[in-house]
Amino acid sequence: MKVVLDTSALIYLNDFREFDEMLTVQEVIEEAKDSVTAIKLSSIDVKILEPAAGIVEKIQQVARETGDIDRLSKTDLKLIALAKQSNATIISDDRNVQNVAERMQIPYISIFNEKITKLITWKKYCSSCKKYFNSGRICERCGSELKRVPFVSKNVKN
Repeated sequence: MKVVLDTSALIYLNDFREFDEMLTVQEVIEEAKDSVTAIKLSSIDVKILEPAAGIVEKIQQVARETGDIDRLSKTDLKLIALAKQSNATIISDDRNVQNVAERMQIPYISIFNEKITKLITWKKYCSSCKKYFNSGRICERCGSELKRVPFVSKNVKN
């Protein structure tokens, strides 16, 4: 199985033998600074790749559509893009990563938590005006703080 490893996968997984090919991005290597993870990295064959800019842009577009864009780091976006580009399974417990991966039909594995059961489209909601917005932190109408709420959800086939 070809996999894309996020930082949590490198830190918390101990057995990498079941994977035929392991990929990640440079930012994950830089995030994994503890000595135990450094030892793991020295003992496994992980390829560090940079996804194509066009695929990263497509992932950003989908993350905006799902409402996950504010919760995903540049590293997360690159990992999802690398999984899409490489036809690989992404290993991540991050529910926002899983939500975008599900929308993009990218297989994913969760380490500790159960995989997501619903594909969610998030919106920003103003509890004062009772209006929904696609983005922003402050309501354009009344100036109240917007809250991120699930707007549409559908069951995921696990």
